[in-house]
Amino acid sequence: MSEDQNQHNILNSLVNDEKKIIRREVEKQRRMQMSILCSSLRSSLPFHLIKEKSSVSDNIGEAANYVQNLKEKVTELGKKRDKLKEIISSSMIETGNIELSADPSNLVKCVNINLIPDGVEIVICTGTEDRSSHLSGLMKIILQEGCDVVHCVTNQVNGNIFHTIRCEVEDMAHLDLTRLQTKLDHAILLSR
Repeated sequence: MSEDQNQHNILNSLVNDEKKIIRREVEKQRRMQMSILCSSLRSSLPFHLIKEKSSVSDNIGEAANYVQNLKEKVTELGKKRDKLKEIISSSMIETGNIELSADPSNLVKCVNINLIPDGVEIVICTGTEDRSSHLSGLMKIILQEGCDVVHCVTNQVNGNIFHTIRCEVEDMAHLDLTRLQTKLDHAILLSR
């Protein structure tokens, strides 16, 4: 019996040794995986947050703070986007039964009016399609508002059409830039 018990003890010892080896190997693999993940996390952080000899826990703390800051920025930008959508929708002209969708192609791309000596410079981005009737309609609006067009250049940049229109204005006091901007915005919006 003692020999059987001896063999049993030896088997138990071998099994325990084997379990210890497996546990050690699993733990080694886990540590290697954690090391890889921590390195990946550290490399994902912005350079200014990485300290030369920071510990893993410091990196995880910085990452948590960084993610929280990003969430706050996303929330803030979402609020700004919603405000801009409200501004755009409130500046749309009612077109009877026709509803303008929230499709980005329907939104005004760009109208920028700058004062220059003796007049204004109007830069308009009409999107990706250039329509001659579209430009002529914009010119009519500009003329109706009391501007004399002296120069017009059309360029294509990154697939967008830009019209740069220089105008002379006899009486700057009677030129309502806000009204001109609104009319141009609406003309571009309605032409889409």
